[in-house]
Amino acid sequence: MGRSTIRFVIVLATLSVLGIIFIQFFFLKNTVDLNEKKFHESTTQALVNVATHLVEYNNKVYGHKNTVEVDNPVEQISNNYYVVNVNDVINPSLLEHFLIKEFKTQNLKVDFEYAIYDCEGEKMVYGNYLKEEFDTITRNPIVKEQSSACDTEEAVFEQHYKQKKKVKDCNLPTCEKYTYYFGVSFPERSKYYSTQVKAWYYINGFLVIVILFFGYTISVILKQRKLSEVQKNFINNLTHEFKTPIASIDLSAKVLSDPKIAEHPKRLNDYSTIINQQTKRLSDQVEKVLQMATIEKKKLQLQKEDINLAEFVPKTISDFKTSLNGNKYQIELSGDNENIHITADPLHFSNVIFNILDNAIKYCDDSPEIEVDILKDKRHIQLRFSDNGIGIPKEFRKKIYGRFYRIPTGDIHNVKGFGLGLDYVKKIIERHGWKIQVSDNSPKGSIFTITIPR
Repeated sequence: MGRSTIRFVIVLATLSVLGIIFIQFFFLKNTVDLNEKKFHESTTQALVNVATHLVEYNNKVYGHKNTVEVDNPVEQISNNYYVVNVNDVINPSLLEHFLIKEFKTQNLKVDFEYAIYDCEGEKMVYGNYLKEEFDTITRNPIVKEQSSACDTEEAVFEQHYKQKKKVKDCNLPTCEKYTYYFGVSFPERSKYYSTQVKAWYYINGFLVIVILFFGYTISVILKQRKLSEVQKNFINNLTHEFKTPIASIDLSAKVLSDPKIAEHPKRLNDYSTIINQQTKRLSDQVEKVLQMATIEKKKLQLQKEDINLAEFVPKTISDFKTSLNGNKYQIELSGDNENIHITADPLHFSNVIFNILDNAIKYCDDSPEIEVDILKDKRHIQLRFSDNGIGIPKEFRKKIYGRFYRIPTGDIHNVKGFGLGLDYVKKIIERHGWKIQVSDNSPKGSIFTITIPR
């Protein structure tokens, strides 16, 4: 998948998710606004009906001739508090009954509390707090005995309310505009909205899943793109690394096929040497790839032995020097020369040292100078490799151990390779239970430190 295609997919997916979020927000806001309007209208209508019932009852029982202010008997004081101007005396028992009846009629399933304004005390007198399950609610009687004329009808209401509660202090605010009124508050008003928009919660949950899936998809696309680039670079490097020795072997083979080559023993020997060297180079490259494949499949079995670092490291450095031709470099060994024993796989441990020394020489613009130190304390043994190479920028130090990774140098890599060396080093060190880190070697170069627990 090309970069332009990946970019198009990411942009399109991002716009789709943003569009879904915008639409979701738009509908959710409209739903909340509609529920707000519906609640206010239903509450207002219910309270108007309650006021009407109270006045009609007083007119019938007491012979009053009052009427409800049809234009605006209900006033919203705050978001969850309403006052209702009755303009007549209020019977608490009837008020609670009518509130429950009208709220059920308007399908207002929400907790509420009410209070009645006391003209003599000039304060709100607490009535009751009613849950949405109105059938189980009791009331708080706060009215004096009624006349005998209403005993028969009021007895019907008293049968519905048998339990009594103590009078509570009322915190509901008063309203100076009216004299005979009651107030209704909805402390748990948010529950009403949560019930109304419950379906949107499921939609939001689904949206979260979509966004998570979108993020996962983008990460997979980016990983696939990175893998594709890594594979492309690896194939290019592999082709180049194999092409050079194959071309050298082919050329040498053609020269050796000439019958007259026997007349020139020196040329014969030179071309034979070239074939041997390039064959070994091919074999080493193939071996690196096979080693990494073995490690990746976790089939590698370490053959650990007791190793004396004071003997093993100098011998490995000596073997490394004899394995390279035509390179001018200097490797010095210093540090503790006494016997320091560790448990490790000799073959892979020596390969680790080979790879670190090989990188120190390849990535050096000057004459390579490498210092190898063996250090120890009570808890650890350290094998430190200091070089005078080009160094490793801080932002790349965690990436250099990645498979096929090579520090970006533009379109041209002056140093040939597959980017497998440090990946191999990291995996072998981890298999041993050790640690490796890289730091600056002032004024120039890098320091690779292998830390081995004692």
